[in-house]
Amino acid sequence: MNRINELAKGPVDLAQPVCLAEGDHAVYWVGSEEPSPFRCNAYLVVDADHRVLIDPGSTQHHFPQVRHRVEQVVPPSSITHIVVHHQDPDLCDSLPAWIEIAPDLTIVTTPRTRVLLPYYGFSPDVNWLDVSPEDSTTLDMAHGSLVFITSPFLHFPEALTTFDEATGILFSSDIGAAIEQDWKLVVDDWECHWQTMIPFHIFYMASSRALKGYLRKIEPFPITALCPQHGSIIPEIHVARALQALAELPCGLDLLYPASNIENVLAEIL
Repeated sequence: MNRINELAKGPVDLAQPVCLAEGDHAVYWVGSEEPSPFRCNAYLVVDADHRVLIDPGSTQHHFPQVRHRVEQVVPPSSITHIVVHHQDPDLCDSLPAWIEIAPDLTIVTTPRTRVLLPYYGFSPDVNWLDVSPEDSTTLDMAHGSLVFITSPFLHFPEALTTFDEATGILFSSDIGAAIEQDWKLVVDDWECHWQTMIPFHIFYMASSRALKGYLRKIEPFPITALCPQHGSIIPEIHVARALQALAELPCGLDLLYPASNIENVLAEIL
């Protein structure tokens, strides 16, 4: 059962792993508390023999806290998969430490990201699950599946996101992310939170065209929450307006290289 709406109502003990969805298919926030507004979220999905860690964070800033929270749920050595949504160090340069703890784990990522990850200091001779650009890759578990949806140029050329069919949670990586000083685990004031999302997206997302293309891809999915890598979780009550606001936001190339008058006229005519 999804608990995110409930968590938006009251204080949350962030010293512990926070259960976002409970039951045979459970989801936990296992991220870190840090003074930086660029703090990172990590997530853990536990379903029977599957223990899936999503975007585990960096070695120096996040690993001790993430490991501590994980081990309060399952033994870290039992991690079966790590999903890496793109290659940034704040998201995954702790991979060597996790591979040392659980050497048989499988890294789930796109082929272009896979090429870069071993530069963080581990052998490429590990288990990989390559995510297809056709969005046909899933991880099937006893009580639900993870569906991997590519998000090209948001902000890496072959980035991806993960939809959890059992809970309706979209682990959205940098899409829906925010840079905020007054951080809460779950958004409780949409208008204030949107102001913290705008700067992140206009500087990190490639273009409104890329965002709109991705948003069209996820329209069929019954999303109950956006769980980004940075910033607060967006609960179901705010999901629709968040996606609509992102669809209307000019960003990246739209601002650096604005369309000419001729292009604007043609866009209105065609």
